[in-house]
Amino acid sequence: MIIDIPTSADFHAAGVKQVHLAWQIALQSLRDYDEATYFKLDGETPEEATEDFWRRSQPLLANAYSLIQHAMELALKGRIAAITPYLLIGDPKDWANSAATGTASFGEFRTLDAVDLVKVHNSVIARPLDDVFKAFWDQVRRDRNRIMHSAAPGTFTAAVVVKTILTAIDVLFSEIPWPRRLLQMEYESKFASLGFVDDAHTKVLSQIGSAIRELTPAEAKRFFGFDSKRRTYLCPHCYFAANHDWQDEWPHLAQFKTKTPGATSLHCFVCEWTIEVERVACKDETCQGDAIAEGICLTCTRTQ
Repeated sequence: MIIDIPTSADFHAAGVKQVHLAWQIALQSLRDYDEATYFKLDGETPEEATEDFWRRSQPLLANAYSLIQHAMELALKGRIAAITPYLLIGDPKDWANSAATGTASFGEFRTLDAVDLVKVHNSVIARPLDDVFKAFWDQVRRDRNRIMHSAAPGTFTAAVVVKTILTAIDVLFSEIPWPRRLLQMEYESKFASLGFVDDAHTKVLSQIGSAIRELTPAEAKRFFGFDSKRRTYLCPHCYFAANHDWQDEWPHLAQFKTKTPGATSLHCFVCEWTIEVERVACKDETCQGDAIAEGICLTCTRTQ
């Protein structure tokens, strides 16, 4: 008998953890670069220092990329397991003999190869994955194989890793908006067990702001519903939920829900709040802001 059979939810939850770890690696690399731009190595131009920084970051970025492939593999297995987990262990002639004479853990069996997962998924799931995803999956899988089996696995940029993560999330982990999931995971992190949650909102705001800088306007719209071509404002809810001890500059991730001049309903895709603001000029003559809420200007953060 086969025991220790994982559920669809088990596979999916494990996939979420893997894609979140990839996200943390990629966004920490971007943060490290931002902090490192205050300095440069002796004898190097800024361009040379930048190139050297990302060259030395390749092992971390390649590791993050591999985690994305593994996360997607787990998500696909989870969908298949929702029909029956036995589809994952293939032909019974390859099953462990111990299962027929006693017990064998599911983990002892060889599961489907990654190359077969989309085919099996589309054979048993009512809503098949489209050709665009299949091409994306095959490319990520080949890239991951090159990382694992080649002495020269190629070059990965932080932007490529971030876009790959968000594409995987958009197709396989989109049941919860990614910013909301990030907030949940930060507030439930290992540090939360020790009471350190003051920086949770700050970290997520910083990560999302950094990620958007790596996206094209079309990608920002697709993944976050954020229009990079429109004026942006500080979200007062996010601002007051964040820790102000170590940060003076804040990403502006809120936008008015309509393009109507004088609109007052400001929406933030991170916290998902819509807040009514007052449309008056900031008291600071050097600021061009005209959206005020919670006693601050949502452009410069100065008290009104």
